[in-house]
Amino acid sequence: MLSEIVTLSPINLILLPIIGLLTYIAIFYFRYFNRTNPLPGPIPLPFIGNVLQYPGDAGKWANQLQLIYGDIFEIYLGTTRTICLCRANLVENLMKSQCYLRTPPNDGLDEFGVSNKGIIFNRNYDDWSYHRRFLQKTIMTPKVAKETVESTQVLFQEMEGFWKRLGDDKEIDFAGWISRLSFENMVLLTTTLRINSITNYYNEVNPQDQIVEPEGTLSNSSTYINCAKSFFDGATFNLLTPKILRHSPGIKGTTKYLLSQKNWLTTNLLGIIKARRAQIENSTEKIDTHDILTQFLTINTDKDVTQSIADDKHPGRMSDDDVRANMTEILGGGSVTTPSTICFVVHYLAQYPEVQKRMVQELDNVLGSDRDSQFTLDQLNKLEYTEAVLKEVSRVFPSVPVNFRAISQPDEIAGHKFPANTQILIHMEGIHHHPSDWQDPDVFNPDRWLNISSGSTKRNKNSFLQFGGGARVCPGRSLSLAEIKSVLALLYRKYDVELVDKAAPLKYHYSFNRQCDELKIKIKPRSLKC
Repeated sequence: MLSEIVTLSPINLILLPIIGLLTYIAIFYFRYFNRTNPLPGPIPLPFIGNVLQYPGDAGKWANQLQLIYGDIFEIYLGTTRTICLCRANLVENLMKSQCYLRTPPNDGLDEFGVSNKGIIFNRNYDDWSYHRRFLQKTIMTPKVAKETVESTQVLFQEMEGFWKRLGDDKEIDFAGWISRLSFENMVLLTTTLRINSITNYYNEVNPQDQIVEPEGTLSNSSTYINCAKSFFDGATFNLLTPKILRHSPGIKGTTKYLLSQKNWLTTNLLGIIKARRAQIENSTEKIDTHDILTQFLTINTDKDVTQSIADDKHPGRMSDDDVRANMTEILGGGSVTTPSTICFVVHYLAQYPEVQKRMVQELDNVLGSDRDSQFTLDQLNKLEYTEAVLKEVSRVFPSVPVNFRAISQPDEIAGHKFPANTQILIHMEGIHHHPSDWQDPDVFNPDRWLNISSGSTKRNKNSFLQFGGGARVCPGRSLSLAEIKSVLALLYRKYDVELVDKAAPLKYHYSFNRQCDELKIKIKPRSLKC
């Protein structure tokens, strides 16, 4: 009798999975329509949530949904309910609390190996706090900002030499050039090594005039840059793509490719780290270099060059893999976010020639008539209108349009109570355009940042989140600003810049941040007449 019961006919083998699937769907929608604190939002699909509605840019998607559902709504990223906040006063608690993580437990980030490493996605609060404090006391210092200004001028001059070899009035892909300069700058500042990415890029775009790569430099610069960019691609893909899709036919190839890119970067960065650690340990002389990598490797050792960064919870030296994770995030930001922001500023200046003219006049007034003269961080800090332009571009078209948080304990937002581990999406682009804080929010107007006492600038302190906010504000912001201002000064004090196609839309893709893929420009030396 028992054998007759458990024996499955072919038809039953087909029906049972169907019945199971229908049961799951019924339970899913029962729970969905009876969820606690329901908010407006698109109805999700089982397993995959609202992923099929995602247009490829989280900022654009959030803009579309905000128009339909208002300033607070919900979406489903896979099976994870995500609360979207689009107004400055709604994120106030998130910016105050020290306990907001980036995400709740996420199997995609676990699979990608970033849930307990570095600072971007690290869910271990004590570990995250330790690494963040380390970065605050290294890359956020005035010393590093000054070094950034100096190294940017050296590298820009090197890049100019290659532009001259290409000839006057030649079209160049500024996005390609500036991403190489930024990556070279980050490698130099963090390790003192040269990777010669600018030289290699010239060889790529002008193969008939090859430049011999200097000895003693890291090889495979293009692969380093591509893998650093792919790190954000992979993290975003794994964060947003449900497991059932990540490993499905037709998509699992992408999953494997992104992981292989991360693994290549991991292997090669570990090689650099191990070589530097061996060099430090074998040296009998006092260490006189305080680059970021050396500080990572000497903390809690008898050769420690850091300044009281260690704590009681982390008495040992930092592991090679922890150093590697931090270096990955630093180099990723240097090859993606900063150069993309520069490209977006160049694009907007070309669209608003009067703004560009006014900014160039300020550069001449502050930096002087000698366009080849070196400038300092103090001089850059006097460029008030240039900074206003940068802020306005970052407000209108932020490189990071949305940001993630996860509440670590039950909390209340806008009268709605949410349990611990609720995923929050901060729609920063929506906040930057909200009429409750911004007069004429869709108008590009750098003047809104001047005359701080004016009524137009009296707004919620969380209405502008250029580098995020709260405990998770970007630790590399001072370094990034120093490089951005330096490049703008170097470019516009010497050259007339115009887009090849002024009407063409920006070419970029979104992967946790907006990455400029191409920006074709023409440059020619400015006339000596002011």
